[in-house]
Amino acid sequence: MDKNFMDYKCIVNTLVDMIPEEWAKIYLYAEYREGYKKVFFYYYPENKSKPIYSLDIIDIFNIDEDDFDRLENELYSCFTNLWLEFSKEEQESWSHLTYILDSNGKMKINYGYDDLSEISPVEKQEKWESEYIK
Repeated sequence: MDKNFMDYKCIVNTLVDMIPEEWAKIYLYAEYREGYKKVFFYYYPENKSKPIYSLDIIDIFNIDEDDFDRLENELYSCFTNLWLEFSKEEQESWSHLTYILDSNGKMKINYGYDDLSEISPVEKQEKWESEYIK
C-alpha cells in the first residue's frame, strides 16, 4: 500500500478521534521545516455555520487535556511522516499545506513551497484564516 495513503489515513483517523461531535468539514493548516512544526485546524459541526478552532475543543467539551495532547502529538507525527515521505521519494518538500476534508471522505490538499520562516506565526495564521475560514 502507498505510504502517502497511510499518512493520509493517519491524519483522518486522528482528526476523527480529536473531534467529539459530528462534523461536516475540516480545514487544517500544517507547516513543516527543519526545527519548526505547526498544525491547527477548524471544523464545522454538522448543521452549524460557525467553525470551531482546534485549541478550543478542550474547553468546549471538557475533554481531558492529556488525552487531547496525545492525539495532537499523533497528528504532528502524521504530518512529519508525510513530509519525510516526500523527501524520501525525492519529491519537492512542501513547507506548508492546507488539508480540507468533508465528512463523506472527500479530501483536497493544497501544498505550498514558499519559505515562510520570516513571517510571524500570527500573521500566517490570520492570512490563512481569512482565505479559508468564513
